[in-house]
Amino acid sequence: MRILLRQLSLALTVVALATGLFVGVWGTSAEAVAGKPVASYVSPERIQFVSYSKQWDQRKLKALYSELMKNMHGEELAYLGKVILSNESNDEEMGVANMSYSWTEDDLSDIVMDEPTEIVLYGADQLTTVESMATTLSHEYGHHFTYYWLLKKEHKLPSDPTTKWTSIRGIKGQPVVFTDDVEDPDYSHYWDAGEIMADDYMALFGSPTAKLSMVNSLQTENGMGFYGEIENEELPPVTTLAAVRSYWLKLSGIKDPLPLVFKEPKLQRIETVKKKDGSVDHKLIFGAGSANADVASRLQYSVYWENEEEELFDFTDMQTGKQSIVVRGGLPETELTIKVYAYDPKTKQYVYARPIVYDLSNPYAPALVSPYAQAS
Repeated sequence: MRILLRQLSLALTVVALATGLFVGVWGTSAEAVAGKPVASYVSPERIQFVSYSKQWDQRKLKALYSELMKNMHGEELAYLGKVILSNESNDEEMGVANMSYSWTEDDLSDIVMDEPTEIVLYGADQLTTVESMATTLSHEYGHHFTYYWLLKKEHKLPSDPTTKWTSIRGIKGQPVVFTDDVEDPDYSHYWDAGEIMADDYMALFGSPTAKLSMVNSLQTENGMGFYGEIENEELPPVTTLAAVRSYWLKLSGIKDPLPLVFKEPKLQRIETVKKKDGSVDHKLIFGAGSANADVASRLQYSVYWENEEEELFDFTDMQTGKQSIVVRGGLPETELTIKVYAYDPKTKQYVYARPIVYDLSNPYAPALVSPYAQAS
């Protein structure tokens, strides 16, 4: 199964000028290669929305601006300068956030954003609706949000392993990468701290449209969407970590109207249900996605399984309230990575359980291989 991942351009250039000024610049502008703009719109905040696709006129750009504003934001919004809809397709990148910052002190105590951030959204000829752009826009704004507040309040970059976020995110013992150098042999986009932070923002503070589009996109032939938007699901889901939510709220000063009431809906066991004809069903039993009984009763649960080597994947229909799902005819008779998801239709939030691996080669005796799968 091939999943397109939103990737941030990490071509970080650090230049030491004769004056002692250090400058960090990410990425390159899509305007240099995209040709003449088709449409543009300037928001009341003076954010420029520029389209290089005939599929995006000024009316749609205004709608995209409205979508942007549904992502929770604070004063960092004033440092967003431009959102570009590029007609270019990119097999590896759905979007980038280009940022510029500078400092003179070795300890970065005076580091500041010195140019407005520019967000580029690719594939505008194919992704022609606000809903189809919502998750990428939210993720890229998450880069802008997290960089701005780390620079302002901690004078650190996401690539600094001494941020407070590092100590509260539940990453101890995990191969999280703290570097801005994508050419580093140890670099992994999957484990990039900055990418994890941006996905955290989307899950915690992203727009309802972005979250709902993730759920809706589950119902597609290739399974992209809900199960591919949060890239690294081997870490504890951020929607279960009150300390992380509080951390970003305190840094930014924004007010969060949504209480954090989720917990990981862990798969507890797989039961075999034998039928008269000798075949089996499999009953997947998992924990509630919230300790609050009212919340747990309205959550919509779904289970997803895959075997990448065999290019096999499937998922169940979403089921409300119950903490078990029966797979008629049984699961595939192979080794499977299994994930449980729960979506709250009231608050448009969701939570997942970290993937676990089961061996179903003997369908009558499912065997736990490892409690949490490890990505290659």
